[in-house]
Amino acid sequence: MPRAIDKPLVWAALSVVLVLGWQSLTVHANYDGNWTGLFRTGSTKAVPDNLLASTFRNAHPSGYDGQFYRFLAHDPLVRNGTEAYLDSPALRARRVLAPLLAWMLAGGRLEAIDGAYILLVAASIFAGVYLMGLNMAHHGRSSAWGLSFLAVPAVLVGIDTMTVDVVLAALVACFAWQVQTGRRRWLWLTVAAAPLVRDTGLILAAACTIAALSRRDWRDAGYWMTAAIPILLWSAYLQSVFPTTATTGVTTFPFWYFPQLPPGIVSAFLFQEAYPNLSASVGSFVRVMDRACLLAVVTAAVLGLLQFRAGKWRETTLALCAFAAFIPPLGWPGIWIPVYGYSRLISPLFLLLLSTYGAKLRGPAFASVLIVCLVVDLRVSAEMLTQFLGVLSWLGWS
Repeated sequence: MPRAIDKPLVWAALSVVLVLGWQSLTVHANYDGNWTGLFRTGSTKAVPDNLLASTFRNAHPSGYDGQFYRFLAHDPLVRNGTEAYLDSPALRARRVLAPLLAWMLAGGRLEAIDGAYILLVAASIFAGVYLMGLNMAHHGRSSAWGLSFLAVPAVLVGIDTMTVDVVLAALVACFAWQVQTGRRRWLWLTVAAAPLVRDTGLILAAACTIAALSRRDWRDAGYWMTAAIPILLWSAYLQSVFPTTATTGVTTFPFWYFPQLPPGIVSAFLFQEAYPNLSASVGSFVRVMDRACLLAVVTAAVLGLLQFRAGKWRETTLALCAFAAFIPPLGWPGIWIPVYGYSRLISPLFLLLLSTYGAKLRGPAFASVLIVCLVVDLRVSAEMLTQFLGVLSWLGWS
């Protein structure tokens, strides 16, 4: 038994070495050795005064989402005016768990918080690979398949931009492992923590509640409903500390979710990005990749929804189907254009497919599930081409 446990730990440790090794390369090659470059702070974005001197500015004017979670990590209780630097204050601040854990890990020391956040992302990858390895071993596979956690798009994006979705991915892996093996001792904490990382984490609590209702276990259903209490309390706290202007309009709910006709994914498939900065041939190739990526998403959703055929209302099956059903109402076409955006949003679908459905399959059937993820990964990796070239140049290989 100890040997079976050691193997997932080895693969998890290897994944962290690979991730931190890549990050170290790109930081020195592309960010002048400044690790805050990973947070993608935009060149025109306002930055809190206490972070100005240490912040590496990204060439992109707007930067990316990781910058906002970095700001929150330096002020997780939002008592020092950080909401003024967030694009959607109430929405960002609700996702407090990763920034708060980074702040706690650093003991609140300003100079240590950025490093603690980066280590938190690495720890999430370690946990995700380890738990995925345990789950794969539980289904008779080698624990080395735990490395498939790295194929989840949100993990790749999180490595590159420090977004919180990689933490949610680790919690979803934990959720799948606990349900699959019946080791539910810490399941409530996992389910309660997920919405504090990202709003879509509430799906895990809903899945547990519906599974209990399907068994007519009213007491258990009530128990799982209490997993929403932490996010409700935190949201109430934010209402009390934020000015009214920070908690109204699109800042309180993702505006891209509201249904529109035709569905956004159909519009994105039919009318794609022009890519004016690319040559005609390269632009055409990228558009082909975009369509392949969207088809992979649809395939993943279909595979997820088909799990209802088994007629088993398990928590993992319900969560898988819920994330699959989450795709059609994403009505704003713009959400389907930047692959870094929608691939993070639906990554729990890919993770649950691998850990529940895919883990039970053999041969070509398992490969097909993995390929669906890898197609999206290929398009995500294309966004990192400039970084790859920068690293090769820094190493003197180009």
